[in-house]
Amino acid sequence: MVKTSRKNASPLSFASVTITLIAVLSLFSAAMPNNPRVSFHSPTATYSGYLSVSFTGAYHFVEAQPLCSEVFPPCLVPSEAVYYLRTENGTAIQLVFYCGDNYCNLVQQIPFGEGEKIYAEGTLLVPSKWPSNQYYPALYFVADLYVFNYTAV
Repeated sequence: MVKTSRKNASPLSFASVTITLIAVLSLFSAAMPNNPRVSFHSPTATYSGYLSVSFTGAYHFVEAQPLCSEVFPPCLVPSEAVYYLRTENGTAIQLVFYCGDNYCNLVQQIPFGEGEKIYAEGTLLVPSKWPSNQYYPALYFVADLYVFNYTAV
C-alpha cells in the first residue's frame, strides 16, 4: 500500500489570497460604467481612458512614412496607415478601427471617403500614443479613439 501525504494550505495564505482577490475586484468594479474614467500609468506618461465616447467630424486618411527610411542606412520600419477625425472645432483625434481580430491597416477596409462627415464611438485614450516625431507628415492628435461603432452622417 502506498501512503500519500496531503498538503494543506495555511490559513494565512488563504487570507492573503482572499484579500488580494477582493482588492482586484474592487479595482475592476471602479472601472465599470458607474465610473467611466480609468487612468493608466507608465514610467513616461499617464493615460486616461474614457468609455463610450462619441465624436462627429471629417474623416481623414494618410499613409505616414517613417522618417528613418530617409536616412542612410534606411530603417526597415513599414509605412503606417493613419485614420483620424477632425472635429468642427479643429481637434484631431486618431481613429483606431478593428477589422476582425486585428487593427485595420488598409484604406479599403474603411467604408468612408476622404473628408466625409462621420460619427464614431468608442474608448478614448488621452493623450494619443501616436509617435508624431517619427513619421512624415507630422501629425498631432490629442487622443486615440478605439472605435467600436461608426457611421456616415
